[in-house]
Amino acid sequence: MSHVQIQRDTDGARTLPVFREIEERLETVRQRAFHHCATRGGEPGHELDDWIAAEREVMGWPAAELKERNGAYEVEVTLPGFTPKEIEVTATPNELIVHAVTATDRPADEGRVIWSEFGRNEVYRRFDLPTEINADRITAKLDHGILHVMAPKSILPIVLTPPPGQPDAATLAHRVERRS
Repeated sequence: MSHVQIQRDTDGARTLPVFREIEERLETVRQRAFHHCATRGGEPGHELDDWIAAEREVMGWPAAELKERNGAYEVEVTLPGFTPKEIEVTATPNELIVHAVTATDRPADEGRVIWSEFGRNEVYRRFDLPTEINADRITAKLDHGILHVMAPKSILPIVLTPPPGQPDAATLAHRVERRS
């Protein structure tokens, strides 16, 4: 497995370049969804279909899976044809963003190309997480075209309250001090 670069936005300021890039992409999705709507005559009831089609066209849409296991979230994303250097994971306390970009340069051949799908391939996927994660402890690896991201959950302090009628910790500490 090869390690993948991770950017961290632990304070939630959203100042990393990936956030600006996503906003620009979302504007393109909005325009594309409007185009889909206009092309079919603006008939109501298909807005979600228009948006999903536009999002897939603009953002790419690799298959993904989110699991919860052993105090962490595990995200797997299919990214065949990408190398670890072409993939970037951005982590905030509440989300993961995967951005991958590759360009395939094809050498000139003797034949005439009728059509080609080789070229730039760019993917964005954003995953909202059910609870906060520790963005400082995230790991990401690429193995046989599948990106594996491990995002440990944040450990929240446990506050114990005594059952009704029982003294709390401060009261017990005061009693111990008076006995001494």
